[in-house]
Amino acid sequence: MSWSKLKTIILIILAATNLCLAAFVAHRAFLGQYAQVQARENAVAFLQEKGITVEEQLIPGDMELQPQTVVRDRTQEAALAQQILGQEAAEVSLGGGIYRYETQRGRIQFHEDGTFQGQFADGAFPLGEESPEGYAVSFARDMGYEPELLSVEAEAGTDGTETRVTLGQTWNGVPLFNQRMTLVFARGQCTAIIQGRRLNGTPAADAGKTPISVPTALVSFYQGLAAMGDVCSRINQIQPGYTSSVSAGGGASAMLPVWWIDTDTGAYLLDTMTGELSRTENL
Repeated sequence: MSWSKLKTIILIILAATNLCLAAFVAHRAFLGQYAQVQARENAVAFLQEKGITVEEQLIPGDMELQPQTVVRDRTQEAALAQQILGQEAAEVSLGGGIYRYETQRGRIQFHEDGTFQGQFADGAFPLGEESPEGYAVSFARDMGYEPELLSVEAEAGTDGTETRVTLGQTWNGVPLFNQRMTLVFARGQCTAIIQGRRLNGTPAADAGKTPISVPTALVSFYQGLAAMGDVCSRINQIQPGYTSSVSAGGGASAMLPVWWIDTDTGAYLLDTMTGELSRTENL
């Protein structure tokens, strides 16, 4: 047999082998995908058996969010203080990781756990023609806060009627459920920031940790609900996002991926790393 014929046979054998390998890989992928779909359907059926309905389109396709670690950036805090109060804002250490900045326009104070608050001088931040909510969103963006408008409330205060605008923080469009701030407006101006909490640095992926699967999360939701003695009959919304917590040593915080699950009887947070369920009122 000539070499050219032998080479042709070898190439045909290699091509056939590659086709077999590709078919094997495709079959394995199909089986894996089928198993995932089946597991989702089984989890939905399990909830229905327990009296809880959820529409398939409400369930996230997969666990896209990964845990993050944030190390406190005090340079960023100083820049934010100067952005709000002016370049002359000087830093004063109050101990315990608390730093205050103050000028004639007012003062702002940052804490190790990402909380902050501000008190502003009379006339320093007038509303002008803007609404309180519009002003609050612009103010938040100017200080590097990716805002989401949560509520606008009017109530009686020490300066007459006060309007309180609460904003949630997002990161790359993903909500940070326990990062919020409330701006207080009275006499046509912004007078204070209260109950503020923000990312106090730049998130970095925390490699080596794997979230639970979507079907496991659905089953964990029911198990957590039962453990708390709560009941519901319908899931209205599932929204992936993060909550944050500061380590015991301070300085660094963990951003934990969670699902915000809204039901007909209340809202819950499901930790998608552990499956632990908690009520949103505990934020």
